[in-house]
Amino acid sequence: MPDEQSQSNIPDGDKTEKQDWEERRKELRRERRPKDPLAGLFWGLTLILLGVLFFANQQGWTTWDNWWQYLLIGLGIIFIIDGLAHLAIPRYRDTSYGRFVPGVILIFVGLAFIYGFSQWWPLILIAAGIAILVSLLFRRR
Repeated sequence: MPDEQSQSNIPDGDKTEKQDWEERRKELRRERRPKDPLAGLFWGLTLILLGVLFFANQQGWTTWDNWWQYLLIGLGIIFIIDGLAHLAIPRYRDTSYGRFVPGVILIFVGLAFIYGFSQWWPLILIAAGIAILVSLLFRRR
């Protein structure tokens, strides 16, 4: 009720100025943060990955001891898919390159844990370096 009383005490000219200011503020927010059409892609694919991993565990294809290794590989693949999808849209191309490096690193870390970390860890460094160099090649100048 205090809001109604305070609103009724404001002259009509001030009300329209306040409404105009609130509308302008909303427009500025929209301009600063453009809507990403692929915003839910990462989380949707992550839910699918979790469902596949739980299903594989129930079928006996994986165990609770090593399912997280496949999670790392799957998340790496999701990062790369998300980066490729953003690369296809020119407006979001600049933000796509930051998704490739963690994707490649996660894939190689997951593979290293599956096949033996002591033998594979140098390849993680090589893959990270290659991913950084490739992302620099495609970056806008």
